[in-house]
Amino acid sequence: MKKMLRWVVMWMALLLGGGWASPGLAEAGGGQDITVERRTYPVTLSDGKTYQVVGYLYYQGTLKNRPVQVLVHGITYNHGYWDLPDINHEEYSYARFMARQQYAVLALDLLGYGESSRPNGDFLNLAESVSALHQVVVRLRAQAERHTFEKLVYVGHSNGALITTYAQALHHDAQAVVLTGWLNTFHELPVGDEVFGPLLEQGPYVTVPAELRTGLFFDVAHADPAVIAYDNSVADTTPRGQLIDLFTLLANPEPIPSENITVPVLVQLGQFDAVAPAAFARQEAQAYPRSPFVFVDAIPNIGHAVNGHANRLRSWATIAFWLRLVMP
Repeated sequence: MKKMLRWVVMWMALLLGGGWASPGLAEAGGGQDITVERRTYPVTLSDGKTYQVVGYLYYQGTLKNRPVQVLVHGITYNHGYWDLPDINHEEYSYARFMARQQYAVLALDLLGYGESSRPNGDFLNLAESVSALHQVVVRLRAQAERHTFEKLVYVGHSNGALITTYAQALHHDAQAVVLTGWLNTFHELPVGDEVFGPLLEQGPYVTVPAELRTGLFFDVAHADPAVIAYDNSVADTTPRGQLIDLFTLLANPEPIPSENITVPVLVQLGQFDAVAPAAFARQEAQAYPRSPFVFVDAIPNIGHAVNGHANRLRSWATIAFWLRLVMP
C-alpha cells in the first residue's frame, strides 16, 4: 500500500509540475445552477450557553450520495472566503467550483464571525472553536438523509486549518483533511510582537488593518488589485481569544496534535505565502506520521489567501483530483 502511494505522489508531482489540470473536472464559471441553502447549527460551549453557527450549503442537483466538504475559514474572514464574487469576469468561488465537482459544500461562519453568534471574544479561544466545529459536524450528519454525507472532508484555511487539525486529531470526524496556508513546522514570521501587541490591545474583537492584511495575505504581483480591494472591504473582526492561541502556536507549534491524524492529508503552501511559505514543504510532510497518505503541494505564484489569487484554479483542481484518489 505504501509503495503504491509513493508512486501516486510521484505521479501527482510530475503532473502538477507540468502545469497539468485534471481532465474531466468541471470548469470554473456557470454557477447559476448551484443551490445555496442557509443552515444553522446550535452548539453548546463550556460556559453552558448555546450559540448558533451559520453555514451555507452549496450543491448541484441532489444531495443524495454526495460527500460533503466542511470549509473552515481563517482570521478576518467568514464563509465568504470560500464564495468570493466574480470580479473582472473571473470566478473566485471555491464553494461553487467544488459543487460542480459533485460535492456538497458547507461553508461555515465560525463563532464570532459573519452571521454566527458572537460570544465574548476573550472566551472564544481555540478550544471552544474546535468544540463548536465538532458539534456542527455531528449535527450535520445526524440530520442528513440516508446515503447523504457519509463521506466528509475537512477543508481548513490558515487559522481554520489549525482549528481543523485539532478537531480531526481529537474527534476523527473526517475521512480526509485538506489544509491550506498553515505550517506545523516552526518558522520565522514576517511580523512579531511589535505588530501583535497593538492588535491585542484593541479589545475582545480585533480589526486587522487593510495594509497589514494585504502584506500578509496577498502576493500583489499575482493578484488582481480589485480582488485585494474587495477582500479588505469585507474583512471581518476576529475574536481576541482565537488570536492569542494562534500567535502562541505560531511561535511554538510543538503542542499541535497533528500526529494524531490518521486519515489522508493534503497540505497546500503558496510559493509567496508570507505566513506559511512553501519553502518548508519538505519538513511539513513529517508532521503527520500516522496519516496513510500525506501530500504537501507547493503552489507557484500564490500568496496566503489562496482563493484570491490568479493561480487559485491550480489549487482547486489539485484538491478535487486528490480527493478522487483518496476517497473514490
